[in-house]
Amino acid sequence: MSNILHKIKLEREKQLSEEKKILSKPSLIKALKKDGIQIIGEIKRASPSKGTIAKDTFDIEKQLDYYVKNNIAAFSILTENHFFKGQNEDLTFAGKLHPEIPVLRKDFIFDPFQVAQAKFIGASAVLLIVKMLSDIELINLHKLALDLELEVLVEIHNEEDLERALRIPEIKLLGINNRNLDTFETSLSVTENLFPKIPAGKDITIISESGVHTQEDLKSLESIGVDGVLIGESLMKSSLLNPK
Repeated sequence: MSNILHKIKLEREKQLSEEKKILSKPSLIKALKKDGIQIIGEIKRASPSKGTIAKDTFDIEKQLDYYVKNNIAAFSILTENHFFKGQNEDLTFAGKLHPEIPVLRKDFIFDPFQVAQAKFIGASAVLLIVKMLSDIELINLHKLALDLELEVLVEIHNEEDLERALRIPEIKLLGINNRNLDTFETSLSVTENLFPKIPAGKDITIISESGVHTQEDLKSLESIGVDGVLIGESLMKSSLLNPK
């Protein structure tokens, strides 16, 4: 490398550091490592199993403020439009309204563009669903996300998914989805059965997703060692966070 290129590179590294700071977001993993079981509050306008969840009068700002008031650890924002009525603008809005709160992009990611896009619309983390991706896709998308300084929630539904997920290098965040994708039924037994099969030495943060409806559900999952839960419909429709 020539002397002038070396000097330019050194100065450009300083600029790059400042540019990265602008896009830096709080860590989802750190937020989930606080004492006690942590809650990820989801913005979920609709779903294939429940249809419309958010009414026409839904106010996303009030919902996000409600989550923060009740000490949720992070936001999960659906950005898939056709089935879930999600929008990228919801994620960007959440990040700007509460920049101290990590934001998970909850979507069906299979293309590298979606990972890069997540970074630039303000996500702290992205979701990769084992069941819908090949091993090569999982590894490549996971690596791309880490390269872009995004955290990755790898979602599993069964023991086969778990075995595949554990082959991903540097996996740090695992989500156990309690929903049967064929029947749409949920059961916390999915988490209860899979959790003991996760090697303790890998230092993986564990989230239980779907099927959490009561304080008793939270206590049950906390008792087995789950770090956090992702709750959508129950928080959109009830006062689970603030029981009377």
